[in-house]
Amino acid sequence: MADASDLGPGALSDLRVVEFAQALAIPYCGNLLSDMGASVIKVEPPRGDTYRLQSRTSVKHEGKDFAICNRNKRSLCLDLTHPDSPQVIEKLVAEADIVLVSLKASDVPRYGLDYETIAGYREDIVYLENTPYGPEGPLGQQGGYDVVAMGLSGLSSIMATEEGTTPRFVRPALADIVTGMISALGVVTAIRHREKTGEGQKVQTSLFHTAPGMISNMVHRFEDLDGEHMDAFSDVLRELRAEGAGFSEQQAAYRDHFGGWPVGNIYFRHYRTLDGFLSVGCLSPRLNERFRDATGLVDPRGMAGFSERSGEGRAALELLNTEAETLFATKTTETWLALLREHGVPSARLNFPHEIFDDPQAKANGYIATMDHPVHGELSLVTSPLKMTKTPVAPRGSSPELGAHTDEVLLELGVDEESVAKWRESGLVGRYSD
Repeated sequence: MADASDLGPGALSDLRVVEFAQALAIPYCGNLLSDMGASVIKVEPPRGDTYRLQSRTSVKHEGKDFAICNRNKRSLCLDLTHPDSPQVIEKLVAEADIVLVSLKASDVPRYGLDYETIAGYREDIVYLENTPYGPEGPLGQQGGYDVVAMGLSGLSSIMATEEGTTPRFVRPALADIVTGMISALGVVTAIRHREKTGEGQKVQTSLFHTAPGMISNMVHRFEDLDGEHMDAFSDVLRELRAEGAGFSEQQAAYRDHFGGWPVGNIYFRHYRTLDGFLSVGCLSPRLNERFRDATGLVDPRGMAGFSERSGEGRAALELLNTEAETLFATKTTETWLALLREHGVPSARLNFPHEIFDDPQAKANGYIATMDHPVHGELSLVTSPLKMTKTPVAPRGSSPELGAHTDEVLLELGVDEESVAKWRESGLVGRYSD
């Protein structure tokens, strides 16, 4: 990766962000903003963001997961429970443009991080509040993580696989990552509004709102078209649960009732090949025709008088599925991909996550970056999913060691060295000793 000094200023290089958040969603938001050039100060408790403990390494406070979603930032250790913490918070906010807050709802006002208090330090501040399930309602004050939000939203019932008779939690943490993206969009939009009007504002996101948004093409109810059909499935589901049906049975019933992929879906799916797997995507009649030309498969749906609803028609489509699967298993992935591309069929190999680092498409487009980390050494990671021709978006530095920039940031804010030393002695700032 090019040296950060060679990248040039990002579009947000004039903005300072203060991040009061742990784990993944809002730290990922801060990550995106920092890749766009913003200066991000990550405020951590003296023992560090709990995410430092995930995917642990032999070095204390330096988990791999933390390193991925906290690159480019500076770390300031602050004990928010200390009675003098508002002094530091006020100085941080007074020099900031954006404040990101994602803590347990009951802790936010207790630590003086609520919007009203923060806006009192700087009236035009752009303030992001992220909660697991939204600030109101029976779960408004409850802490939580994406696994709960995805379960609550219906996303897990669609995407989860079964473990025993129970749904296995969905990985990756989709609600977290997408919430981070939406949050970044929200604060940048609010900055645009501030540039036009001089007004700051509060921006709100939640994991629970993000999750159904990702499946909004499935989460809807057209009363005249869907109402009766949807209510009927509630009765089916109630009966299955009363009978003790496992997750896979309930999931299958949902797909049958609402219509999953129809029998005979040979055009939009994954296939097993002689030495791996590949994916094809054909959603138009013309692409379907190209797929048939490439494979030689004959789809009975093009024949006069064919009915998908008849028993004979359904059997023919099940046979078509079998023929397609058997055919793809006779040749290697590369052989098939060459043939499909020759016919203009959208297709690619199916990678496992670690294989993307060697994928020529990812490499050619700069979707993977390699950088040096002061603790972990060489690190390869996925870059921000955005490119800009005038203002580069790229990793500009590694994640910070815990509390590494505490003194540096405080001195920048105008705190004198004597006060910094006193604050360290009192435990207000600085990391706990190992």
